[in-house]
Amino acid sequence: MALATASYERCSAAPSFFRSFYNDFFARCPEAERHFANTDFEHQVQLLRHAIRLPLRFPQLPRAELSLVSRLAEHHSRRDLDITPRLYPLFVDSLMATMRHYDTEFTPTIEEAWRATLGPGVVYTQGRY
Repeated sequence: MALATASYERCSAAPSFFRSFYNDFFARCPEAERHFANTDFEHQVQLLRHAIRLPLRFPQLPRAELSLVSRLAEHHSRRDLDITPRLYPLFVDSLMATMRHYDTEFTPTIEEAWRATLGPGVVYTQGRY
């Protein structure tokens, strides 16, 4: 997790990082863009900034904070935003592509660390669909 967290700190410091991520994600997954049709992207960037930190901390979250993860998963489930489980790998691939572009220290080892770190949170969220 330390490698992924350090990578995230390097990337998230760039003002254009999050918008670049969304551009990549929408190019890979045009159907996802409809979920953002009326989105205030300044606010969305703040939400994403926080949301990416959750899986970085997911394995060590205290029980009280797991309710936040549960609420996030529920919000993305078929009962609310209806983000289908098949979109999550595309999200992760877009994140990795954007990281690769912004993180000058990005390596296959860092990507592996990212995927291992994000995995439990993604699986949890997909399972709550």
